[in-house]
Amino acid sequence: MNNKLGRFVAVAGAALVAALTVLAPTAASADTASTLAAGCRAAPYSATFSPYFETEAYSDLGVYRTTSQCTDINIRSTNSTGYNVCVIFTRYNRCNYTTYVPAGGQWVNAATDVLDGTTFYLRVYKGGANYVVHAGVMDF
Repeated sequence: MNNKLGRFVAVAGAALVAALTVLAPTAASADTASTLAAGCRAAPYSATFSPYFETEAYSDLGVYRTTSQCTDINIRSTNSTGYNVCVIFTRYNRCNYTTYVPAGGQWVNAATDVLDGTTFYLRVYKGGANYVVHAGVMDF
């Protein structure tokens, strides 16, 4: 191999190694991801709600946008009433699936593996009783 070609191959090889090093995940980026995940389901929450039901079948709550704080849309009841919810992604304008949120504060995922920056709203179903409040918090 001539000297010029050898030098070109060496420089190209070094550039390739440098490019792959930049693209490879580092320990620092992994730590950042775990730190963000650790903040999920921890106050302050992304949203709170407490719709009052008289006779309607459901209530649609706000328009929200997911963040990098959680990979899922998490919800929990903050009073003694359980209820059903579904996430409606504005892009599709239909319920993803119905999720039961038990009374008393157990977290549930209303949607999983949601991309950051996704807009959605939450539909809360009344359930069996009239004149009731379905209160809760969400983190996303």
